[in-house]
Amino acid sequence: MLTITYGKQVEEIVEVSSESSAFVACVATLANAHIGVRPYVPESSARTKRTQLLVRDIYAAGLGVSREIVSLPAPRIIRLYDVDTGERAHQMLDAPTVVLSLDKATVTSTERVRIGSAIYELTVRQFIDAPDVTAASTYIGLCRVGAWKKPHRVRLDFGMDDSALNEYLGASDWLTARHYSIKQSLCDDCDLSLIVETRENRLGYNLRLERSHLAASSAIYWDTNESNCVASITFDFSTTRHQQFSAHWQLKRDSPNPTFACFPSATDPTGIESAHQEKWNILWGDHEVIISSRGSPAELGMKYAVFQLLQHGVGSKINDRGVISPARGLTSTYHSGATFFDTELHKCIFWIWNDPVQAKALIDYRYDFIDEARLFAKANGFAGARYPEASNDMGTENGPHYVLSYPDPEIRREWSVKEVLHISADICYALNKYWAATGDDDYMESRGYQIIVESARFAASAFNWSEHKQAYVLKSVMGPDEYHYHVDNSFFTNYMLRWCIRLALSLVGRCGFPLVPAAEIECWQTLSDSVYLPWMMVQGVSIPEEFEGYASLPDARLRVDKKRGPQFVDEAEREKAEKLQNFNSRLVKQADIVLLMSLFPEHFSEIVKRIAFNYYEPRTVHESSLSYGPHAVVAAHLGDTGTCVDFIQRASRYNLDFTPVVDYSNGLHLSAYAGAWQGLVEGLAGLEIKEGRLSFRPQLPLHWDSCHFTLYFRGQRLKVSILGQGELVVRRGGLKLDTHFNHDASIGLKEEYL
Repeated sequence: MLTITYGKQVEEIVEVSSESSAFVACVATLANAHIGVRPYVPESSARTKRTQLLVRDIYAAGLGVSREIVSLPAPRIIRLYDVDTGERAHQMLDAPTVVLSLDKATVTSTERVRIGSAIYELTVRQFIDAPDVTAASTYIGLCRVGAWKKPHRVRLDFGMDDSALNEYLGASDWLTARHYSIKQSLCDDCDLSLIVETRENRLGYNLRLERSHLAASSAIYWDTNESNCVASITFDFSTTRHQQFSAHWQLKRDSPNPTFACFPSATDPTGIESAHQEKWNILWGDHEVIISSRGSPAELGMKYAVFQLLQHGVGSKINDRGVISPARGLTSTYHSGATFFDTELHKCIFWIWNDPVQAKALIDYRYDFIDEARLFAKANGFAGARYPEASNDMGTENGPHYVLSYPDPEIRREWSVKEVLHISADICYALNKYWAATGDDDYMESRGYQIIVESARFAASAFNWSEHKQAYVLKSVMGPDEYHYHVDNSFFTNYMLRWCIRLALSLVGRCGFPLVPAAEIECWQTLSDSVYLPWMMVQGVSIPEEFEGYASLPDARLRVDKKRGPQFVDEAEREKAEKLQNFNSRLVKQADIVLLMSLFPEHFSEIVKRIAFNYYEPRTVHESSLSYGPHAVVAAHLGDTGTCVDFIQRASRYNLDFTPVVDYSNGLHLSAYAGAWQGLVEGLAGLEIKEGRLSFRPQLPLHWDSCHFTLYFRGQRLKVSILGQGELVVRRGGLKLDTHFNHDASIGLKEEYL
């Protein structure tokens, strides 16, 4: 059973079996900002072992794409068997357990195995140093169960082999690639040092095995060759029932030769784990989200969501260069380690409010590759900087133009690379949000303004004048909704690009803002005043139309009965989505309009938001995990806290509840988790920045007693508690801050506090 715990909170997720092992390993992935490691899962399938270790910035020429993050080998349990007979351990009928402890940031697996006539319990506990050390620890215990008369020797092989592989969308065993090779190594009694090379990088592994006093009589033998480096550890159960040892390993980049590492405190197992726990106690103290709701699934769901976000973000800023945030973090090779617009609209927003240093690192990544964005724009006939839809570690477009839909021989055209044009504006949105929350004028003058100017130039160059409409239009594009491409005047795309241009116009003349020619400024002004936005009438109210002509399409069957996962009503819809076919109905994958209203709630009246939400949500499949967060935010703004909570639960528990467990390799949906946090903080708490000050519109859903979260604003960490409808408490350290009602009935803090 996969079980997730936080203190006294315990929840069972799924039975652990060979079919579910890839799912369990993914959901329980341990990581920090530099490495992600799949933990040991009993009865793992061969496919589970393909993804073992992902390292930040280690990429190679890809399989089906130009670049992909490299699946690397990690030290792990290879075999367990009888020394004298060679008989391997067999899984007992007792179901194995895997426990992910969120507060301790550890994964512990327990299983019973039979080796010959003897029965043993194997316990494996693992963790990764947090937050900035590329090191991991594994504690292994083997206990003989029941009475026995004869002594017995058991051998455990622990080390590395070449089973880690990259795979093309999980399609087939023959659609895999190995991007590394195991090179020279050094070993002695308890230490191994070796080199693993990719085409572009040289990585040094240092592994130390630490035997406890109970295992002092055990022997360790190393077997090293070109395809593996394995330590065979012999446990003698002649006089003892229990044996244990620990393995600690570190990873270094650009290591010239194998050398034994100097581990701290002689790898004192107790000291290492204590230090790890102390770091996580601090992290949880700074970022914990507490929901008191009498057992609602959102309680542990939000803990899980925040845990995974913290794992992958804290400590990512280590120099002046930026950090790429893969769509699936360091949990899977899915999407090849590329980053998409959800980084800016979801993950970056989470970090702006939790640790702006990490948010700045994400924005720095975009600044570092602004020249590549300029070249990408120029190559496609645009000006300024066009950031790619799927951006890789080199800042270039990584999305495929064609996709193989194995096992079918059909090659399908992927249009997002060509037709998605809103990314540059999305980046500016995150940048502007960062500025509002931090007041970091220096950053804007040194980097931020340049991103905005070049993005505005791209936006202006994308539009064309239509004599028929007497407006500027965008033809043949794809918005966030991927069910419709070749569409004209996507409302989301047109609106975001216009907003980007207007943002640049609002900054012209500010200190440090780049000089923009007067003729260009005039062009921007004229264009932004005349961008075409399609609207349609619903219930007598004019609301944004998904794209021009959307309202004339045949209507879709409404999603009335809500269920787990994507809201397909039949297999024909599912197949059409899988084949990347252009939908000819009003069915949408994720409602662009709801996302837009969540980004700019003040730009749309309440009646427009309400009618639009009620119209688009039943026509939305929510096939994308990015769909839930914006729906949670807008539902809360409309006062529908029940619907908001439903979407928060779906977003925070996306991988726990809605994903298939058979042959799962899709990775964790980190942006869905950030969307859940946005639903809570921007939605239920009503967090906004107005004229440089924080304001709140707190709501407490039915059956919730309270909820608590932290914010980082203008250099101060604040703890916020929602205690009821319109009831809010804000603390800084031990000090309770005075609040007041603003003229618009929102709650603000007194000016002297901030």
